[in-house]
Order: sequence, then structure tokens, then C-alpha cells
Amino acid sequence: MSFEKKKELDDLIFELNNLLEPVEQNMLMKPEAKSSEFPTVFLLGTPRSGSTLFMQWASSLGVFAYPSNFMSRFNRSPYIGGLIYKMVTDSRFQYKNEFADINRETDFKSTIGKTKGFTAPHEFWYFWRRFMEFRDVPVQEEIFNREFDFQTFEKELNLLKNLFEKPFIMKGQILNWYLETLPKKLKNCLYIHLYRNPIDVCRSLLDAREQWFGSRNVWFSAKPREFEMIKEMDVYHQIAGQVYFINKEIFSKRMYLKESYLMVNYEDFCSKPSHIYDRVLHQLKNMNSTLKFQQYDGINHFTQSNRKSSDDNKLEKAYRYYEDKFGIINQ
Repeated sequence: MSFEKKKELDDLIFELNNLLEPVEQNMLMKPEAKSSEFPTVFLLGTPRSGSTLFMQWASSLGVFAYPSNFMSRFNRSPYIGGLIYKMVTDSRFQYKNEFADINRETDFKSTIGKTKGFTAPHEFWYFWRRFMEFRDVPVQEEIFNREFDFQTFEKELNLLKNLFEKPFIMKGQILNWYLETLPKKLKNCLYIHLYRNPIDVCRSLLDAREQWFGSRNVWFSAKPREFEMIKEMDVYHQIAGQVYFINKEIFSKRMYLKESYLMVNYEDFCSKPSHIYDRVLHQLKNMNSTLKFQQYDGINHFTQSNRKSSDDNKLEKAYRYYEDKFGIINQ
């Protein structure tokens, strides 16, 4: 399976955004970029904790705006991309079924975080990287606080929320390490921490290495601050350390988010998504009591992909190593 990026596509996206960015910059000066009554929802957590499934679920409900595969092409002009997206997907703007071939159904399938379809949710990492040069290993909080362009970031999100007239939900695992700074810099945000059984996450990361790189020995996805400590260890301790330290980071700093923090257990989400819907909406209404939401009419449950593996004993032993050495994480 190949996951190589296409240079021709990147070149085209770069050219497109060069043309559109000046118009986007003008929009950032408009009143609708200054504020929004609609909250922003960020998903936190380890890799392989169910964030793609959660995004697909959220996108299927009609309650949230979100970055789609189409909108991801407009990383430096997301408002313009959103305008086009709204024009071709919103039923209010359809004319004689000209865009009837665009599939709006969600199949809840993905391959290592990658979805298929015009309207399917996207990770939107290129958008994030506009606002700071994120390093391979997370920087200290004071560096993030100093370098991240919070003002432009928030203006872009305000434009999108006001355009779609909905809360905007997106993956935000890139923020895992900066929870102390966020409430001081960003307003009207809800942070959903997707928590999955650590051994299940470890097993999934092991599989992802093989699928993505064809080898267990190549690092996959986010690196914790403790990367230098664990990078020369065997694959089981690398992965267990990756999961342990990311979770430890979030749990140790969640208090800074106060009522803006919501932990969602992956297993609970899969077994009863309607209950999670009610919890999320309760939080959003606490942030803005004027918001109106429809009754839940989504999927009843998801099948959990927590199959056992012959590697589980080694992963469990490796995870216990970190618990013994650095302490059991207080949830």
C-alpha cells in the first residue's frame, strides 16, 4: 500500500493558494473574522485513539462544520474553500441537481486516518502549520506561546464558523502539549480528549507502522517530548512510551482547561454514541445557552476494532515498565 504524496498535487495546491491568499487576507479584516457565537471543538489524544471515526461521526450529524477533504486543498484560503464547499453541498443552493453526484453519505471507513470522499473529514495539518513551524519533537510551552499566531488562527476559525453557522470541529492533537497556554489565548473552545485503552492503542500503532512503512522499526505519528529517551529502545518500549507520555501530558495539564475539557472513552463512544452526543451538546450549551441542536438521529453503535494480538504480552510488559518507573497515570 502506498501513502506517498503527489508532488504535482502539492504544486497545484501551492499555486491555487498563492492566487487566493490575498483575497483571504482581505476577509480577515472583515467584522465577521473578529468573533463568533459558535464554539470551536478540538480533539485531543494519542494517535490511533479513534479521532478519525469521531470526526466521521460528527460530520454525519449535520450539527458541526468541519474541514473536509475538499477544503483541505485551501490551507491558506480556507474561507474561500468553505464558500465553494457550501455552494456545492448545501441543499439550499442546489439547482436542478447539478451536484447530485457528490456523495454526502458517510461509510465510517478510513485507512490510517485517511478518508475517502469530497465531503469526508480531513486532518487539516497543512492548515495548522501556517501558524507555526512545528518541530518534529514538541517544543516547550513558552516557545509555543511565543511563536504560534493565535490571532490569525482564531480569525480564520471565526470566518468558518460564521460562514457555516455551526460549531467547528477538527483534530487538534497537535495541541496535546500546550494545554496550559490554550485557555489564555483562544476563546470559546471545547477540548475533547479521546481516551482509548493504552494497549489497544499500542497494538494499533504497531499495525500502523507495518501498513504505512512496511516495517515495525520506523516511527509512526506524533513524538512525545521524551522521544530522545525512548528512540533507541525496542519497538514495544518505543510504542508504549509514545502512548504513555502523550496520555501523561494531557492528564497532567487538563486542569488548565477547566470546564472546557471533556474526556470521552473510545469504548463508550463506540457502544453508545448517542450518549456522547448528549454530553458534548451539554458542554456546548454551557458555553452558549442560545445554541440550538437537533435530537440525535445518528448511528446506534460502532464495532470496536480491538482485536487481540500475539504482541499484546510484550506491549503490556513495556507499558508497565513506564508505569513502574514514572507512575500510574491519574485519570
